[in-house]
Amino acid sequence: MDKKSFFSSIIAAILSGILIFISPETNEIKDPNITNKKINTNLKQVYRVYLEGKSLGLIKSKDELENYIDQEQSIIKEKYNVNKVFAPNDLNIKREYTYSDEISSAKYIYSKIKSIKGIESFTIDGFKVTIEGIEETTEDGTIEGKNQSIYVLDRKVFEDAAQKTITSFVSLDEYESFLEGTQDEIKDTGKVIEDLYIKNTIKITKEKIPTGAKIFTDVETLSKYLLFGTTSNLNTYTVKSGDTIAKVSNDNKMSPEEFLIANTSFNSVDALLFEGQQVTVGVITPQFKVVEEDYVVEKKVVTYNTTYESDPDRFVGYEQVKQEGQDGLQKVTSKIQKENGEIVATSIEGTPEEIKPTIDRIIVRGTKNYTNTSANGTPPPIGQWVFPAQKPYTINSPYGWRWGKLHGGIDIGNGYGTDIYSANNGLVTKSAYNGTNGHYIVIKHENNLYTMYGHMASRTVAAGQTVYAGDKIGTMGKSGFATGVHLHFGLFVGDPYGVGFHTINPNTYLRY
Repeated sequence: MDKKSFFSSIIAAILSGILIFISPETNEIKDPNITNKKINTNLKQVYRVYLEGKSLGLIKSKDELENYIDQEQSIIKEKYNVNKVFAPNDLNIKREYTYSDEISSAKYIYSKIKSIKGIESFTIDGFKVTIEGIEETTEDGTIEGKNQSIYVLDRKVFEDAAQKTITSFVSLDEYESFLEGTQDEIKDTGKVIEDLYIKNTIKITKEKIPTGAKIFTDVETLSKYLLFGTTSNLNTYTVKSGDTIAKVSNDNKMSPEEFLIANTSFNSVDALLFEGQQVTVGVITPQFKVVEEDYVVEKKVVTYNTTYESDPDRFVGYEQVKQEGQDGLQKVTSKIQKENGEIVATSIEGTPEEIKPTIDRIIVRGTKNYTNTSANGTPPPIGQWVFPAQKPYTINSPYGWRWGKLHGGIDIGNGYGTDIYSANNGLVTKSAYNGTNGHYIVIKHENNLYTMYGHMASRTVAAGQTVYAGDKIGTMGKSGFATGVHLHFGLFVGDPYGVGFHTINPNTYLRY
């Protein structure tokens, strides 16, 4: 072929949209991607298989490979009771055209997939449930939320398990009445659930699920996971003579309420246990937050306050009861918000209705040689204990174990800015702010007792100041790591900011 004919062939090829290479010496057609190799002149449609972005080779039929994968998975089909098994999610099959005869069989490509990823990579039809984590603030600090994925073959399995988890914190009757809109109207006292929802955002999408993932196929197993955070066998305890639910709970770092959630056959913390009985003592770790917002009208006993009259002719430490107190009764309307059964916020609605008046206890207290500071750091003699917050109030969280940790005080709920009082005569050792307790005060009392008041909105006493039972020391707030407005009140033997201290249940001294 002369040069003119050669270049004419090149131009014609470009115009026709097909670029080929012709050797002037041999006139042989060549594949531009393969060097010195003879190929077929017939252009074929094929499919290139990619796994994790890397090519495994060419196949003649996409359907043939998919069908081969399906027919080889009898074990998976039997395990999950499904009719169809699919390729891994990171397997891509793309159509292309070639002259090459190097086409792999479906069986060969299947064997390569299996050797690289294993049969656990093959997928089945199902649902992916994404539970988005939520950032939360606790008395231990701010905890960042973490997303998690749960796989089910039938979305109803998740929906039923979620409802079963909700009814671990809300009774089934109340839950059904709320959903059906048939709650009883409050005529005198009672409770109405105003709202009930899962705080986390939950998304359910239909997807191809890897069979190597944990796939929940029944409601009971998934319910257990949603409540306890595990599908493993839970710890059990054999009841001994004299055991009570309160004792077993405390000994196993649970609250009595958590015990009832873990042991649904009991409906009251006062239920009797019998020797040899097996009970569950696993720590509750719910995988989402159930929020319950209640409107509550109740008759509350209002314990009497202790007030003091000063007698300048008597020395400090002298106390004499002038009038005995009597408890009263009020009808109180409040709104209460709970998360997974635990009160996180309360507010009193309107002015409580007095049914029976409260009569204060009056004590005459000596104030001779009274000084507002204590030169030697010794607190005044201990007197009568008083409740450290205004009434009416709510105990949001009692002293004891919750979620596997000891709550070493009581959380008292009331309105923002309501008064906080010194629980007894003492010396203020700290009046400060930190990231955990917010505005807080520590008061030293006789007998190496200390009280601590946390999450305050404001403080009205300073370190070194002597205070007496019932003196206002600040106002209620939500400073520091606090969930909702409340006072965290702690009672200690030893300085809580020192060494060798331990907590005491405030119920030992306080009248609620």
